[in-house]
Amino acid sequence: MADLELTSTFTHDDWTIRYGLHEPHSTPPTTRPLSTAVFIHGTPWSFTVFQPLARALLSRSTHRILLYDLPGYGQSQHISPSTKISSHNNQFSGSTSVRSQASALAALLAHLNLTGQCASQAPPAVIAHDIAGSIALRAHLIHGCDFQGLFLLDTNAVLPWGDGFYRLVREQPHVFLQLPPAIFEAVVRAVVRSAVHDPAALDGGWEEKLVAPWLGGEGQRSFVRQIAQADDADVREMLDGKMYSRVRCRVKIVWGAEDKWIPRGRMEKLGELLGDRLGGFVVVGGAGHLCMLDQPRRIEEEVFKWIEDL
Repeated sequence: MADLELTSTFTHDDWTIRYGLHEPHSTPPTTRPLSTAVFIHGTPWSFTVFQPLARALLSRSTHRILLYDLPGYGQSQHISPSTKISSHNNQFSGSTSVRSQASALAALLAHLNLTGQCASQAPPAVIAHDIAGSIALRAHLIHGCDFQGLFLLDTNAVLPWGDGFYRLVREQPHVFLQLPPAIFEAVVRAVVRSAVHDPAALDGGWEEKLVAPWLGGEGQRSFVRQIAQADDADVREMLDGKMYSRVRCRVKIVWGAEDKWIPRGRMEKLGELLGDRLGGFVVVGGAGHLCMLDQPRRIEEEVFKWIEDL
């Protein structure tokens, strides 16, 4: 099956968001409306990380597939030139914070009648990786989007966020903006390589695909912006409000046993906060943070089982 593309655009807060809503080639005989699976990537990734998994699910003909690049990422880096400097960080135009991303997700789902409020359209099943877990939870808990289920892959939805490198970029974004292109590229490649357990998982052009959006002047600025604008308050609001126990759908958590970005303890804490909404906690051996690349077949199996049980 050919790669799935982002063929449509949607404008929100001056961002041009590229997305693709893909229908299966055939549909099973049923009187129920076809459900939609929404894939939400994290940072510093793009929809590309979900290509194999999304194609595999689409081939089952049980769901249409929605893919998109978060505002400020991948193919959604274009923002109106008239956009004011973000009040959150005065070095950048536009906001890529979790708060802003959740607002964009809710707006995109509303644009496509996928908020779960339309009687003729079932709520979507949401697969979220990395910071997208926090984005999806805010869209659900604060913006009122209903989900059929939530599948969280190596998700950081409790505090603190990030490692030493992540904190350094947040504290000194101007330094990383000034790095010579070749040195900055080496930094980005090191970040990408640290996200897999098996270096061979990046064979077949994967490293180039994941690095490409961040190279060049605008790419470098976008990479630094999405880290510099990360705001703990966007998650703290949900934690302090004890909102996770009010999730209105079943949640499955999957964590790569070799994830060096997010410790197991944080995933377990999230599971505790979800209470009886937690529908499963799966540890995948031989998988790093990009578990869908390290163990693609196993992640497919877990997603398929989860979707069948919804």
